[in-house]
Amino acid sequence: MPFIRLAFIDIDNDGMQEMIAGSKDGFLRLYRRASASERRWEQVPGYFENVAAGAFSSPAAGDLDMDGMPEIVVGTGGFSKESGRILIYRNEGTGKAPSWRVEDIPLIDVGDDAAPALIDVNNDGRPDLVIGNSTGALVLYRNTSVRGKISFVRDNSYFAGLNVGMYGMPAAVMHNKRPVIVAGNSMGKLLLLDRPQGQKTGWQKIPLKISFPNFAAPAFFQDREDAFPNLVVSDGNGQIHFYSNSRSDLRDWNEESTFFAGRVMPGPACSPSMSELDNKTYMVTGNINGELKLYEFRSHAEVLPWTERPNFFRGIKLSGFSKGSLAVWKGKSMLITGQQDGFIRAFLNHGTPESPVWKEQKDFFRGIPRLMHASPVAFDLDGDERWEVVAGDVEGNLHAYRMEEDKAGRVSWKTIEGAFSGISCGRYASPALVRDKGRVYLFIGQQDGRLLAYSASDRKDGLPLFAPDDIMETVAVSNHSSPSAIIRNGVIEMSVGDYNGNLRHYACSKKDVEIR
Repeated sequence: MPFIRLAFIDIDNDGMQEMIAGSKDGFLRLYRRASASERRWEQVPGYFENVAAGAFSSPAAGDLDMDGMPEIVVGTGGFSKESGRILIYRNEGTGKAPSWRVEDIPLIDVGDDAAPALIDVNNDGRPDLVIGNSTGALVLYRNTSVRGKISFVRDNSYFAGLNVGMYGMPAAVMHNKRPVIVAGNSMGKLLLLDRPQGQKTGWQKIPLKISFPNFAAPAFFQDREDAFPNLVVSDGNGQIHFYSNSRSDLRDWNEESTFFAGRVMPGPACSPSMSELDNKTYMVTGNINGELKLYEFRSHAEVLPWTERPNFFRGIKLSGFSKGSLAVWKGKSMLITGQQDGFIRAFLNHGTPESPVWKEQKDFFRGIPRLMHASPVAFDLDGDERWEVVAGDVEGNLHAYRMEEDKAGRVSWKTIEGAFSGISCGRYASPALVRDKGRVYLFIGQQDGRLLAYSASDRKDGLPLFAPDDIMETVAVSNHSSPSAIIRNGVIEMSVGDYNGNLRHYACSKKDVEIR
């Protein structure tokens, strides 16, 4: 869900907070955990049926009129005339079987892209509305509701002169008996807003040591047994990050990468690449912002078998639409990358698998021309036990290049003519290859999301002669599909990313092989 916005509330009064998620599509979704220690969030289908904001829904939740039932506040965004408004939904059912009705209230409009948070600023027992907007201003609406009737009055003086950056997104919590706000913005920065005890005007703006590529949207999370509030931050890529409160001062936070371990969240335009090195299975993911992440397969992991290795590719800077593939070069692990601008690059690990030190090998791919939106993989195409480079491009072409090394050890690359003769695919071609029992399989992702498959006999005296194969006829994903394939336990396994950041995993069904 790109541009995901989150709110947390114990909606069923069991001591554990549930997660409400709004997103670009305008709808809301509810997620629950089975227990306080359970890290897998499961969606509750249909919980917010009939609740929608048109586009870019931004939720908050609380008991606005003191009737014992929480209401849902939704900020609206996007480029429609409805952008910047606040909608309030009342539950006329129960916590387990809700029935939501939009409340008839006087218009609340803050310009464009309303992002609400709830906090009782004057200790009268009624949560007030703090709303961010596209200009970076914050606006306070004081709660004047009575039981059964919800109303708010705008207070322009409370945040007078304060700006948190374009597309301000606030989260609010009571700390030491006073309201404290963390606000994110479109630059991915987070500010702590605090007003010293006894001070009635003016806010301190304290930058937090947390930043993201874009659109940082914070929310506070606190189960009944948590001594202090924790911080959850989502971004424009749909990624979610959890931070525990390390000193109870709301200024120092420790990231816990496993809190949302039930999902791998690489970001939009997700391009995975699986490989096996040193008897371990790894997956490299790239995304629209040029970020690379490494995941290691651990079958006995706490929730998900793919465990992220944070900062594994520290120091590597790529342009947008990155693709990374791991290989081995002269006994060291090498990262081969493609990117939007068409350059294929190589980085060699001069450290260890546990503490990598990546250094770019300039001109390593001399002879390979620029391939716009290059999507490279390393694969031994002709069976000579040396890998070649296979790459797709924006026009839907597939290319193959063979390595040549002179006496001085300098590497250059030559085009392998006719490697993919007769193969036709759509734009933004993204290839993956795998060997299995005497055959070579070629899988190709493309702009429309369909996955093409070709196979050939594994020849030892030349290039495989690929022909169409129906092995992928049961697989369908969203647009800009990007596959990666590997053999594990005698089974072809495939992870496929798409433009929306979804990552799906498939195993080839074989009656004579037990799939674990």
